[in-house]
Amino acid sequence: MSKIGIIGLGHVGRLLAHQLTMTATTDELVLIDQDDQLALALQTDLQDAATALASRPKIVIQDYAALADAQIIVVAVGKSSLIADQPMAELAFNHDVIKQVAAQVKTSGFHGLVLNLANPNEAVTAYLQQQLLLPPKQVLGIGTVLETARLHRAIAAAAKLSSANVTGFVYGQHDGQQVFAWSTVRVNGQALDQTINGRHLDQQHLKINADLSNWYTLQGLGYNASAACAWAARIVRAILTDEQLALPVAIFQPQYEGYVSFPALIGRQGVGNLLLLDLYPVELAGIKTAAATINQQLAALQRMDDEND
Repeated sequence: MSKIGIIGLGHVGRLLAHQLTMTATTDELVLIDQDDQLALALQTDLQDAATALASRPKIVIQDYAALADAQIIVVAVGKSSLIADQPMAELAFNHDVIKQVAAQVKTSGFHGLVLNLANPNEAVTAYLQQQLLLPPKQVLGIGTVLETARLHRAIAAAAKLSSANVTGFVYGQHDGQQVFAWSTVRVNGQALDQTINGRHLDQQHLKINADLSNWYTLQGLGYNASAACAWAARIVRAILTDEQLALPVAIFQPQYEGYVSFPALIGRQGVGNLLLLDLYPVELAGIKTAAATINQQLAALQRMDDEND
């Protein structure tokens, strides 16, 4: 029997709860939000929808104690309107929310895996791990999974191929200092310095197109939801099925002495083996710079603790 908790029922949290219910991913769903009326409304809506399904998960709301035996908690707190002016503007807001959430999750006795979607993702994931006192392999963030997906789509569009034919990773920092690791990219098994499907693919042009995907979404909607939800559900499925899926998630990377987006195998244990690929020196330097920035943000979160004591 599987049980999944979602803390934070904003755009992504609500959409993820809907997807997990409609796809019968879990036997029990625990939904928690600061707004009691919102949690009740979502519970009622999902229960009404589930009458059309062959499998109907149990849906519990506003009960941290119910998280004690959950396999996974997805943390989807945040205030997306803050990122309109500054991508890292959610830092102070999420500090206060994460502090409260972590205290209640600890009290519940939860000992499973945590998938963090809150931003700035790597720093908040690191802070969450420290607050929960769980092993680092059990606390991961969505990291640069979305950036990697956008890169795959941009390459596929330029090469006139399916994105399923594209592999490779973006490292570093979600919505921040992204490191497009061209050394890892392959299209039909070919490196980008080769002619792909009769075309020469320009790296700078590909990066611009990948970044534009995020820009278009934020300009039109003000937030990312569908892609974040789809990939969060994908990670949840990889954990529940012990898939050992390679993704560039936000993880503790000893080489960089902290959390950074880096490809690793994801399964029932949480973070498994890291993919230690041969990167270009400039890519290694970029990851180091991103890790330093993330550590600075984590230090800022920790200073907020001191100021509030």
